[in-house]
Amino acid sequence: MKTNILSFIIIIFMTGTVLTSCGQTSKQDAKQVKEDVKELNKDLSQGAKDTSEEIKTTVKADWQKFKTASEATIENTEKEIAALRLKISKANDNEKERLTTALDKLEQKNIELKEKLAQRSKKFKEDMITFNETAKANEQKFEREFTHDTNELGTALKDLFKDNVN
Repeated sequence: MKTNILSFIIIIFMTGTVLTSCGQTSKQDAKQVKEDVKELNKDLSQGAKDTSEEIKTTVKADWQKFKTASEATIENTEKEIAALRLKISKANDNEKERLTTALDKLEQKNIELKEKLAQRSKKFKEDMITFNETAKANEQKFEREFTHDTNELGTALKDLFKDNVN
């Protein structure tokens, strides 16, 4: 009977030792998992920050190219308007009035485009634009619309005297 009791005590002691050591391993594993999760969150945050910076750099570089090209287009349009005003001054009175009115409207559109470009440029200078994938898409949309408007204006300027030919 003493042997049974002694055996029983030894079995309980061993079982307790095994259970206690397993608990510590689980705690260490849980700590390691928490540390890994924290590290992954830091990596994700850094990755998001890097992507945002990359997008910002790309969008700003694209904007500078677009802005330079658009300013040149607007300047050329202003020169073309001035040349057309000189050409209109040589037309007869009826045509002069009609052409001047049409040219004034086109000149106003050119001024509006110039202001639109200046406002967008101001937003870039003041970092009022949030740089993400949506900003990239919005910028492309703005550039597409602006280019379309300037092309329409250029076509309208070229077509100004076509009515006069017929």
